[in-house]
Amino acid sequence: MEEVEAARVIVDTDVLIDLLRGVKSIVGAIRDLESRGCLLATTVVNAFELFYGACKSRSRERNVASVKRLLGRLKILSLGLKSALRASIIHAELEAQGRPIGLRDVLIAAIALTRGYGIVTKNVKHFERIKELMLIPLS
Repeated sequence: MEEVEAARVIVDTDVLIDLLRGVKSIVGAIRDLESRGCLLATTVVNAFELFYGACKSRSRERNVASVKRLLGRLKILSLGLKSALRASIIHAELEAQGRPIGLRDVLIAAIALTRGYGIVTKNVKHFERIKELMLIPLS
């Protein structure tokens, strides 16, 4: 894991799902970030992805409650006009290069860049196309 001291990081959906599932390596990595003083946050986009998955599941009520508990422990970052503009620029540039990524990932990246956050994720492949983004890869 990259050396991080008192950073602000967005926890991506794939990592949040592993936290919900109690994956020990991910739980340990997140605890390590917290012990180093990292401020952990996520975005409304990640919250949507979690709630959507919970609502599609057979145990909707239980899973929605679990998502609410997890999100209640994190700062939730919203999409403002600056982030929307930044996302539009990123999306247009990546499309022009023939290297687009999913719109939700673009929105998450734009929120991170606008707010001065890195992203802790297992999905480095898409996010690394955005050069100025600080990534903390987990596996």
